[in-house]
Amino acid sequence: MSIGSTIKRLRREKDITQEQLAEYLGITSRAISQWECDRTAPDISQLPALCHIFGVSSDVLLGIDIEKSNDEIKKYLTEATDLGNQGKGAERTALLREANKKFPRDFRIMERLADSLVCEYSRKGIKEYGEVFELCNRILAECTDSNIRYEAIDTLGVAYGYAGKKDEMLKLAKEMPRTHFSYENFMMYRWKGDADFEEFQGYLSFLIYHTAEMIGLVVGQRHDNGEFIYPLEDRIYLWETEVAFLELLFPDGDYQITAQLGEVACSFLCTTYLRKQNYEESWHWLEKGANFALHMDTYDFEAAHTSQILRGYSSGGWIMEAEGNRSQSMLRWLSTADEAAVLRTDPRYETLVNRLKAVAKNP
Repeated sequence: MSIGSTIKRLRREKDITQEQLAEYLGITSRAISQWECDRTAPDISQLPALCHIFGVSSDVLLGIDIEKSNDEIKKYLTEATDLGNQGKGAERTALLREANKKFPRDFRIMERLADSLVCEYSRKGIKEYGEVFELCNRILAECTDSNIRYEAIDTLGVAYGYAGKKDEMLKLAKEMPRTHFSYENFMMYRWKGDADFEEFQGYLSFLIYHTAEMIGLVVGQRHDNGEFIYPLEDRIYLWETEVAFLELLFPDGDYQITAQLGEVACSFLCTTYLRKQNYEESWHWLEKGANFALHMDTYDFEAAHTSQILRGYSSGGWIMEAEGNRSQSMLRWLSTADEAAVLRTDPRYETLVNRLKAVAKNP
């Protein structure tokens, strides 16, 4: 529907004559008639007054179908998420570029495109993040949605890090709220009853994942001279603690997304015991790590947890790395790494490899 037809419809719905509308706007009734016949159109400066008179938004006045547009935008974002979960980074970026051209002022699409570019560029070792900077800074300059703004700040900070712009990254970090001031921390004692329980579980899932992740990160911290802060025996203890933490919370093996953290910890333990020539202990952690990897690669993204701590809650999917899934990465290391040569002579090797091959794949 043309803007002239829309003005005519809205004028009649409000029971306003052409002469009255012309008087409101300080123009002639002939000008109104010309609009409604689509011979001319209102000047852009007249749009706010028309919106006020008819009590509608500019999108309604211009004939933009917001509901239809939102449905299409949601479809783009859902397809982009699916492509990301399948490890199809280039296809995801291409789809979001298409969406950005079609909806150039949608901040959700801008942020997702910026995030997709960071993921793709970081895997390719690209250091030029100009497009990401432009997208995120536009969001921060124009968007009023706080959630999208924080997502843009997070994406921009990651891009600054990969681009080697540490000062800009640290300056940006100061704009983020401390953990104590997060929505989840604020609501922790205020969530009540059935309606809020899923949010409670979501925050608990976040805390479990990031507690395990922080244990893994602290183990790898080094002094300024490059030496590990923790001695080797302490690092072994902390890696084992991380695995025990996950096994304690998910006694039935229902790890979902946290399985990748268990697999990484077990990999460190396996290689550490290899270097100590404790081959039996190395095999113990190798097999445990393989179980984590197999779970990570085969669990149903939509399935709910069965363990008591998060029973009924789904953690969601994950983005497959460019080199393949977790089983593929473990299989590659087992079959090619020099330090794994002794493991390849063990009679248990073939059985373990066949288990991994059953689910290993390249994207």
